[in-house]
Amino acid sequence: MNFITLKTSDGFAMPALYVPSTKGAGRPLVLIQEIFGINPAMQAAAQAWAAEGFDVVVPDLFARSKPGIQLDPTKPEEFKQGIDLMMAMDQEQAVRDLDAAREWFVAQGKGEFVGALGYCLGGRLAVMMALSTRINATVSYYGVGLEGLIPAEKVSAAPCLLHIAEKDGFVPAEARAVILKNAAVQAEMPAHVYPGCDHAFARPNGEHYDAAAANLARERTLAFLQR
Repeated sequence: MNFITLKTSDGFAMPALYVPSTKGAGRPLVLIQEIFGINPAMQAAAQAWAAEGFDVVVPDLFARSKPGIQLDPTKPEEFKQGIDLMMAMDQEQAVRDLDAAREWFVAQGKGEFVGALGYCLGGRLAVMMALSTRINATVSYYGVGLEGLIPAEKVSAAPCLLHIAEKDGFVPAEARAVILKNAAVQAEMPAHVYPGCDHAFARPNGEHYDAAAANLARERTLAFLQR
């Protein structure tokens, strides 16, 4: 694995996995981790998006407290550790750290269009990036807590695509209704609900993996980012 170092706004040296496109000159993509660090699933996701033609940077968002940590969500004690790390995270700082990845692409001369894509916690941070940074577009896979994040009134934001699992245990039906209502108010925040799917439906080999839904979300994501 190839790691680079990102210089954050407060001078922190943040490690980030870098996976270049396998299709020649790639489009910049900031990939945002779940709560389990840059574990094998995130490494595989980075490689999958690189195979779609993206230059992928995955910042280690837990580097300020637990650098290099890789957790297995199938082990209850490690799942809990991921939850604890998420709860302790300064999410505003995390967004600034993610923006350092966007700035790294700019410094590489690739700043014309930089996208971001995140899963779970990363799905929430992707929406936060759309609302508060100079990112060009973001994609949120089953983001958590979006009902309290997406404004009820129209605001200035980057285009942001939402993938929502109908049976997401972390997003009750009432919360989903608020998310869909508030997203519809925004200028460009399309939302797709995946019937019968649970949280992390796009994580290969995961408990709730749904190949058909994951493939559909991938196709929608590529079409969205290529616009």
